[in-house]
Amino acid sequence: MKHTLIEMNSPPAGADAFAGCGHGPSPAARRGPSASPVFVNGVAIPESAIAQEAQNHAAASAEEAHAAAAHALVIRELLLQRASALGLTATPVSDEQGRQETDEEALVRQVLSIEAPPDAPSEPECKRVYAAEAARFSAPELYEASHILIAPAPAAAPDAWESARLRADAAVKALQRGEDFAALARALSNCPSAVQGGSLGQLQRGDLAPAIEDALMALHPGETAEAPVRTQHGWHVLRLDRIIPAQALPYEAVAPAIYARLMARAELAASARYITRLAAHAEIEGLSLAPGAHDAA
Repeated sequence: MKHTLIEMNSPPAGADAFAGCGHGPSPAARRGPSASPVFVNGVAIPESAIAQEAQNHAAASAEEAHAAAAHALVIRELLLQRASALGLTATPVSDEQGRQETDEEALVRQVLSIEAPPDAPSEPECKRVYAAEAARFSAPELYEASHILIAPAPAAAPDAWESARLRADAAVKALQRGEDFAALARALSNCPSAVQGGSLGQLQRGDLAPAIEDALMALHPGETAEAPVRTQHGWHVLRLDRIIPAQALPYEAVAPAIYARLMARAELAASARYITRLAAHAEIEGLSLAPGAHDAA
């Protein structure tokens, strides 16, 4: 499992699988082929390691990717040296996907956990986010619909599509005479939904083909379309069953997600402050961790 370390010039973002890892090269920093060698408290950061790490950094140019990689490796070296000074032993853990940390990743996480604990967000903070971003915390509008699919004959005879359309038109007329939609779907539909009486269940905008969704959204709940709609699968007889308006979710339902987002932000901020202090007491040659600093070209 590969992670890059927190970039000093990066804005806070979501947390990676393990605390203390992030992404985002500084757009102002560049590291050319003749850049000065990099040392952290007398320990060299090989150019080969910088080149390899650069592959993990999206950037507008190779020089910017190499600068971001150099910054990341300097930060990693600072944290690993601190782990050694603290006498830590790596205790890797796995994330929800079963990916396990490397020993170095574990040591970075452990150092930050011990020496850069974040300030946990309070409930009033979480509630302020909920109040300020109420539109984000809502269940989307849903709708329920049913259809009868009349597919053309598999033989693809010249009149297969026309024959299917005529059968679909006949189904529409039967419904207009009062026949039961579910019973007709079970008898005629070529879609697996036939066993549910043609019901497609609860849907969101974008779940169905545009032609079908546009026709459904032009109907009132309980109304059947006056004409079948054609798609690549055949002719669809459509009924809009129900519209479920968007609903605001209660604070209790979204509080864990808000807390996790604020906690991730706090972890990155605490880590960045800690690394700044660590760097201030270190001897770093060939590179500056100051925001916007350029590496030697």
